[in-house]
Amino acid sequence: MRQPTRLTGQMESANEHSRMHNDGDDIWDKLRIDPAKIAAPPVPAKIRKRREQFVMVPMWWVERLGRYRIGNANCETPRATGTAHQVALHLLHLHWKHHGKPFKLPNGMLGYDGISRTSKWRALPDLERRGLITVERRPRKSPIIRVLVVQP
Repeated sequence: MRQPTRLTGQMESANEHSRMHNDGDDIWDKLRIDPAKIAAPPVPAKIRKRREQFVMVPMWWVERLGRYRIGNANCETPRATGTAHQVALHLLHLHWKHHGKPFKLPNGMLGYDGISRTSKWRALPDLERRGLITVERRPRKSPIIRVLVVQP
């Protein structure tokens, strides 16, 4: 067998160095994330199905959510906020889903629509004052809502 010369030994160490460098590139390639996977997170099936549904709004609800007079008094209630409108539409949809029966109003799906729990609790008394719903408040639990679809 032939003894390796000094020149051959230097070549081997250079090859080892280049192999180590290539191994490093392979690690980074494995850790690299495809930008297409990050760009659009998957949409849950419940949300996809909900997007196909719609809400029918009674016209007297539209009048009550806008400015309206209370009884014979000359005072007008100011227009409902955007959050109150969103909560009202959500309530009408849930009223339809529960076949007109009272239902609980959890924070989950409202949160997906960008309505916080504090906004929900501000909107409910407003809708109740306008005569659109009745709210059964329960400590540390979701409120039970009864939607009024027949104009009083």
